[in-house]
Amino acid sequence: MANRFSVSCGALATMIVAILLTPAFVAAQAKSAAAAKAPAADNKTWALPHTPDGQPDLQGYWTSLSFTPMERPAKYGNREFLTDEEATQIYKEGVQHSYEFTFNDFGDTPVYDATVYALSAWQEGVAPNKRTSLVVDPPDGNIPPLTPEAAKVREAFRRTGPNQDYADPNAPVKADTSTDLNLGERCLSFGGPPILPGAYNSDFHIIQSPGNVLIEYEWGNESRIIPLGGGPHLAPNIHAWHGDSRGHWEGNTLVVESTNFRPGATFQGANAKTLKITEYFTRVDQNTIEYKFTIDDPSTWTKPWSAIVPLSRIKGPIFEYACTENNNDAVNILAGARAADKAAAEKAKKTSGVPVSQK
Repeated sequence: MANRFSVSCGALATMIVAILLTPAFVAAQAKSAAAAKAPAADNKTWALPHTPDGQPDLQGYWTSLSFTPMERPAKYGNREFLTDEEATQIYKEGVQHSYEFTFNDFGDTPVYDATVYALSAWQEGVAPNKRTSLVVDPPDGNIPPLTPEAAKVREAFRRTGPNQDYADPNAPVKADTSTDLNLGERCLSFGGPPILPGAYNSDFHIIQSPGNVLIEYEWGNESRIIPLGGGPHLAPNIHAWHGDSRGHWEGNTLVVESTNFRPGATFQGANAKTLKITEYFTRVDQNTIEYKFTIDDPSTWTKPWSAIVPLSRIKGPIFEYACTENNNDAVNILAGARAADKAAAEKAKKTSGVPVSQK
């Protein structure tokens, strides 16, 4: 189960492999492509719906799945958008890749096959995206450099743990106690904001009321309740897993500002004391919300940066995400770490030339 939590959206988006499609897959992909194109006709006569109290209606089930990388590949230079042909090809490659991807495990030891359990991208309704990267500001499509202080902190964290970086099999592992396990492995929180494409379970549900907006995530069945009206944030000493969010409307766009993040539970390890995330939800047609977020943390990045993730309408509901703190995974991870410690100690004794019985 721990492996299910470990996939970064950046790794998923960039690990796209181009191969020939099988006849069976061609049929499935054609069906998916037709479904993606279907809303276009409806959009000709589409008008932005509103809730009974007059808010632009964002309600429904949506997915953030995308085959677009977070940062722009060098081959595109300063080009912000793909051609129609490039977008179609990347979409095909991404769908095909969903059949082969086993969550950063070696191909001969797959731990989870998303296609078997109806969690693959083409089954959840991912739509083509013509952007060359999710990052739109800076214009080069790349996340700004870390500050020198943040770079030191991140490198020290990588060298000492507390837990394995699944994208790097050689990264250090620390599992002395349950608190060394990351928040996802302990089923405490899976992060956010911002809303980003995940390996799977990238769906969520939006519900509106006159004074609040609720966002329920499929991953972990976590919920954010966003008060509207632009009231003050909580006191600085109060921290929450998803921060403290306050929303207001600017025309047809829902703007949400979040602060008061919990240390150890911030986006990309940002500084909980200085991080502010601003989100913008704009419904642009019947089946799409343009979701933009801006990361502002002067102690972590040299300047603010923004990304746009298209949110596509899907058919609900969201099913239960079964995850229990201190379940078998936590026990097994700690037991495995103790077994590894014992094996390493025995190996060290043997190589020292001194019989184990005399140590």
